[in-house]
Amino acid sequence: MNYNWRRTLVLSMACLLSVAGFAEASTPASRLDGGTARLVVYRTPYTGKFVFVNVYVDDVVVGSIPYGGRRYDGLLKAGHHVLSLLPTPLRKWPSRPPTIVNMRSGDTYKFTAVPNGEGNLILQPRD
Repeated sequence: MNYNWRRTLVLSMACLLSVAGFAEASTPASRLDGGTARLVVYRTPYTGKFVFVNVYVDDVVVGSIPYGGRRYDGLLKAGHHVLSLLPTPLRKWPSRPPTIVNMRSGDTYKFTAVPNGEGNLILQPRD
């Protein structure tokens, strides 16, 4: 398989994960118990070319921020959540450093995906 086929396959898989995650994260508030909180994750321009930032909530992919994309924006059930990021396809280490957040109904939680110098991405709180 040549390089173009691999790149096309990776990009199509990332798009599929993004669409599936968007459908999960956009569940209407009326169907969720305890209200919802908004999660916004921004991508920095220096994350890397052809690198997708997969956003995980409680070990489930809820979305992806592609190269040239600005952010992930979704609704989550209020409560205790473990957030993490995974750069794909060119990740150095397969681990996802966790960020634990207790989300309150009606609040907005903003983070920026930044490299930690070890090949992983971490969530840095944003004002």
